[in-house]
This record gives sequence, C-alpha cells and structure tokens, in this order.
Amino acid sequence: MNSSFSYRMNSARAMRGLSLQALADKLGKAYNKQLLNRLENGSQTPNSKQLNDISIVLERPTDFFMKPIGVQMGAMDFRKTLKVGKKITDRLREISSDYLERYLELEDLLGLEKRPVFKLQNVKIDPEDKKSVLQEAERIRKEIWNVGMDPLGSIIHVLENQGIKVYVVGEIDGYYLDEDFSGFSTVVDDEIGFIVLNGNPGIPLVRKRFTLLHEFGHLYLNLNGLEHKPAEKLCDAFAGAILVPKEALLETFGQKRTSIHISELKLFKSEYGVSLSAILYGLYTIGTISQSYFTYWMIEYNKMYRKGEIDGYKGEESSNRFIQLLLRALSTELISESKASALNNQKTGEFMEYLDNMFVDENSHN
Repeated sequence: MNSSFSYRMNSARAMRGLSLQALADKLGKAYNKQLLNRLENGSQTPNSKQLNDISIVLERPTDFFMKPIGVQMGAMDFRKTLKVGKKITDRLREISSDYLERYLELEDLLGLEKRPVFKLQNVKIDPEDKKSVLQEAERIRKEIWNVGMDPLGSIIHVLENQGIKVYVVGEIDGYYLDEDFSGFSTVVDDEIGFIVLNGNPGIPLVRKRFTLLHEFGHLYLNLNGLEHKPAEKLCDAFAGAILVPKEALLETFGQKRTSIHISELKLFKSEYGVSLSAILYGLYTIGTISQSYFTYWMIEYNKMYRKGEIDGYKGEESSNRFIQLLLRALSTELISESKASALNNQKTGEFMEYLDNMFVDENSHN
C-alpha cells in the first residue's frame, strides 16, 4: 500500500495547494511535518485513523488513497505554466491528472476506445509553407472531421469525438486562473491526447476556441526540431486555417480587396466564432489583402477592437461527454450510485443533488 498511498497523498496535497506544514496544521497536534513526510515518502504506513484524518482534510475518499498509480502526465509547456506560478502549476497538473484518470476509468468500464482516431504528433509541415498549412487544415476538416467548410459549433465536441480529452478548468478555491494563461496540451501514457483549457469567463470565447485548436496543433503536428517561437507560430497558423477555412474567406470577402469594413469582419466573426485578428490574418495568408493593409488593420485592431473581442459571438464551449458517459454507465446499472459519485469526485448525496439541479435554471425559464 505504501507506494500507492505515497503517490496519492502527494497528489491530493498538491490538489489542495498545501505544504506538509500547512497540512499538519490542519490535521492538528497529533500530526507534524516529519510524520507526514514519512507517510508521503513511504517510509511509514498510515494506520486507519491517520488514513481517515488525511482523507477528510484533503477532501478525498479513503479508497482514493488505495488505488494503484494512475495516468502519467506528459510534459507541460514550461513557458505556458510559468504564467500561473509553480504552486498553481502543481495544483493544475494534479487536478487535471485526476480528472483524466476518472475519465479513462469510465471509458474502460464502458469498453470504449481511448486513443484518438489519428496518430499523435505525426504530421510534418514546413512552417514557412503557408500553402501546406492551408491544405492540411482543409484535409482535417474534410477527411478526418467530416465537417466540410461550415462554421464549427462546439470545438470541444469535435475534439472529443475524435478521441482528444478536454478538461475545462473552473474555479480553484473560488478563483479562476489568470486570463494570461490560456491552456496547454500534453500526451499521456504515450497515446492519449489531452487538452486543458482555462475556463475563466473573462477570456473571450473566440480566444478559447482558438486556444483549443492551437493545442490540437501541438497534438497533431510533428514539431520536432522546431524552436519554441516557430512551433507556436505554426500552431497559430494551423489553428487559424482550421477555424477560418480558405473557401469561406474567398466566398465572403472575394479574391482581392483594398479596403474592408469593420462590420464585414464582425459578421464573419459572429458566424464562425473567430477573432477579428484571426480573420484578418487569414485574409492576408490567402492573399486577399496585402501585407501593408494587414499591418494597418492590426494597428487599428489593437487600438480599437481587441478589448471588444469578449462580445460578438454567442456560441458555447463546454465539455459534456464525461457526464453523458457517467449517466450512461449509471442508468444501465454498470456502476452504482456510489461509484458514479466517486467518478464525479463527489459524495453520493452531493452527486444526486447535482443531477437533480442540472437543468433547474433552464427549466425555470420555460
């Protein structure tokens, strides 16, 4: 039990953002930092009272600490997680890992395939070849996702249907992550693509959609040999080409333009769920506008329109697949209410109340 308990205790403590001393303070005078260190490094086995006390303070059921070591999170982009600090990075890693572990356990119970429909980090594109980026984005839409050139509804829904797992980070201790942090992606156990998205409501929805596809680029493209900036630039271009397909831009704006009205851009944004800056970059990429006119527009954008990106698109990006699978397993009696509650990281009473209130707000308007 020692190795599992040690791993789980460290993980649960990180999820709460507690140091060993802070945990000892919460547990009371029967505990000290030295005792907890021995328990966490595996040199001492907890007794039943210690296990119960620790599970209560760390807000995890006792069986959480008995489970075998779960998924192994891949590398997190240091430059991205640096924006939220080491303590929050550690919490984010463990909270995300815990969510993914519960997600994969649920898929195992239902006998579902966990791998994405494509080989991860396999496609190589020359970052200087704009034509190749556009062609690969078109192939994604038409041959892999089968969505054609129409606007994408929920990008999370599309990604999860393709086997990519997405976790939207809500409030942690009553606060959202800083808006400067958009999200990250990683490969888990060498075969599972996982995207973590900052759910802060202050982040424009169009930026969240772009982030999802940017991180998809990190999972889909082979970026080996590229430095950080060229890799990020390529993923940006790839995300934009998927969000704003060439055919749609040509149909809406035409082949060559020397002037564009802001209302044209806003109308396209409202339909495709993409930022004004991404539309402008797409028009520049396909040659509809010149580099000088693109530069002019970006100066105007930064002065007058960047702050307004929070409005203008009424879509939604949320992840419902996990709860849908959970309800499927529960209703078919594959799992019990207590197991469903544990998989949803809740006590049984809390979970049943959660289900009862799931559509209360929606029904109150009918």
